Amino acid sequence: MATLLDMVQQHLGQNEIAQISQQLGADPATTQNAISAALPMIVGGMANTAAQPGGADSIQQSLTSHGGVLGNLGALLGAGAPADGGGILGRILGQHQQPVQQGVSQASGLDPDQTRKLLMILAPIVLGVLARRHAQTQQQGSAQPVGAVLQDEAQHAQQQAQRQAPQLGGLLGQIFGGIGGA
Repeated sequence: MATLLDMVQQHLGQNEIAQISQQLGADPATTQNAISAALPMIVGGMANTAAQPGGADSIQQSLTSHGGVLGNLGALLGAGAPADGGGILGRILGQHQQPVQQGVSQASGLDPDQTRKLLMILAPIVLGVLARRHAQTQQQGSAQPVGAVLQDEAQHAQQQAQRQAPQLGGLLGQIFGGIGGA
């Protein structure tokens, strides 16, 4: 099965990258680099939150409310950062929201406001992909708890971040060091 990061990237083609670029006021290449830096951080943040008391339940509730976002991705991107994007980031990144924003900003060259907006756009997309994947595994009778899925995904995310931008892999390791021995 494809990793969560791969599945999200499949939903972000040239048109979606162009729309996000327009929202951020950045060129598509910079936006693509920023997305590549941000996605592992979001997945790692979700895994860390899921490992906290009550965190997996919070993410499970977010999956329920964001499961249909992929069917309307064009409208989401056309509207820019969702109104509740900051709340979603708070729920999935918790106390690590600021270091994640700084790491993505440094790795991508986006300013802090652009980075926050990017994270607010990407968070519901990641939740939507995770919700769709979780629903598929439930139908197949092979669903794992969200927390367990995210632990596995965090390890893949850290490896990908390390390959793309060693400082991000290191940041993920520092912030989320307790995740499944990653």
